[in-house]
Amino acid sequence: MLLTDNPIANADGDRYGFQGHADVLCAAISDTDDLPLTVGVFGPWGTGKSSFMKVCQDLLDEREIPTVWFNPWKYDQKDEIWHALIQSVLTEIALKLEERRKEGDLALRERMAGALDKVRQLSQAAAWLLARRAAGPLTAGVVTADDVAAAQTEFTQPGTETYLHVNRFERDFKDVVDAYTDGGRLVLFIDDLDRCSPDAAITVLDSLKLFLGEGACVFVLAMDYQVVAEAAALRFHSEDPDEARGRQYLEKLIHFPYHLPGVSFEAIVSHLQGKITDSRLSGSRELWELIEVAFEANPRRVRRFVNGLNLTAMTLHRNLKDPPSLRLLLHMGTLLALRMKHPAFFTALQADPGVWRRYDDAEFAKTELSGQDLVLATGNPGVRRLLAAVAHRRAGFEFPDPPTPTEIRLLTQVLTVTGGASNGGVAPVPVFSARGAVGEGPGHDT
Repeated sequence: MLLTDNPIANADGDRYGFQGHADVLCAAISDTDDLPLTVGVFGPWGTGKSSFMKVCQDLLDEREIPTVWFNPWKYDQKDEIWHALIQSVLTEIALKLEERRKEGDLALRERMAGALDKVRQLSQAAAWLLARRAAGPLTAGVVTADDVAAAQTEFTQPGTETYLHVNRFERDFKDVVDAYTDGGRLVLFIDDLDRCSPDAAITVLDSLKLFLGEGACVFVLAMDYQVVAEAAALRFHSEDPDEARGRQYLEKLIHFPYHLPGVSFEAIVSHLQGKITDSRLSGSRELWELIEVAFEANPRRVRRFVNGLNLTAMTLHRNLKDPPSLRLLLHMGTLLALRMKHPAFFTALQADPGVWRRYDDAEFAKTELSGQDLVLATGNPGVRRLLAAVAHRRAGFEFPDPPTPTEIRLLTQVLTVTGGASNGGVAPVPVFSARGAVGEGPGHDT
C-alpha cells in the first residue's frame, strides 16, 4: 500500500481535525463586508495547508459562496503566470455564467449575456496585455519581439485597446464579479505558492493587486511564510536580500494572517497506523516513538516514511529465507528515518557501521563525542538526539541494541533502493543474505 501526498477532496475526508477551525474561518469570510480581503494560510511544508483549504472550499460551497481554485506552480516557468491566473478565474466565471444564462428567464439571460461579453473582453485584454508587454515588470522580459508580432494580430480585437490601462481592467473585473455573485463575493484559493520560483510567487501576489484588486473577492493564499518572505526580499534586493522589507511586503498584502492549527500526533497515529502493513510494526510503541521524534506531527513526512517502511519490509519478507525479526524491522525504521532526515550521516554509516554503537555508548555514559564522530554529529544537527531516542537502554521502551555491521550493510543496501538513492543517485543492487549470515552472534537473528 502506497500513500499519496494528495490533499483531501472535501470536509468528509478530514482526518486531522481541521473542520472546526475551517468553519470559524469560513464564517469570518462570509461575514466580512470590507472587500477585497486577502487571507494568508501559513504553515510549514507538509502540514496540511492544501487539505485545510479544501475543507474551507467545501464549507463555502455549502454556504453557496462561489469559489475558484488556482495552482500557480503548474504554470511556473511554463507560461506567464499572472496571465494564467487571470484566465483561470475568467474561465471559471464564464462557465458558471453560461449555465445561468441557459437556465434563466429572458431578463436573466440578457444580463448574463452582457456579463459574458465583458468576460470575453477581459480575456482578450489579458492576452493582449501579455503580447504587448503592457504589464511591464510582470512579464519579466520573457516575451520576445516575435511573440509580440504573432500575438498582436490574433488578440487585438475591437475594444481591447481600451484596456491599455490596468485601472479599466480592474473596474470591469469588479463588474463581472458582481454579476457572477449577484452582489456577493468570490473566494479565490491559491495553493502551493511556496512551491513556485521566487519571481513567480511574487508575480502572483502582484497580480492580485494590479488586476483583481477592486473586485468583491476574498483571496486565500496557502504558503510557508518564511519561504515567500524570502522571495519578496530577493525581489527588492537580489544581490543583498532585504529580509525586513520582504516581511513588510507580505504584511501589507496579507490583511489577515491565519496560522494553520497544528495536527496532533495522536490524529496521525489514528489515521496511519492501519496503513503500516506489518502488524508487529503498526502496534509497536517503539516505532511510533521513533516517528514522533524524527518527524514530529508533519503528516506529509510521516506518510512518506510509512511508504518507505512498507516497501522495505515487503522487500525483506520476500528476499530473506525467514521472516525478518522485529529487531531487524525496528532497525530498518531507524535507518530509514536517518536516510530521510540525515542523508549524510546515513552515507557515513554505510562506510563505518560502528558509529551507531559509539553514539549509543556515549549517550549511555553521558560523555562527549570526539574525533570524526564529533565532526559527523556537528555536520548533522539532530542526529544524536534521534539515536538517543532509540537507545536500547532508554527507560520505558524496548529498543534493540545497535545493529551489527552485517545488519547495517543489509539494511542500507535495501533502503538505498526502496527509500531513495543517497550516494549521488547511484543505488547499489541489494545482496540478500541467508538467515545465518545476518546478525551473527547471540540474539541477532532476523
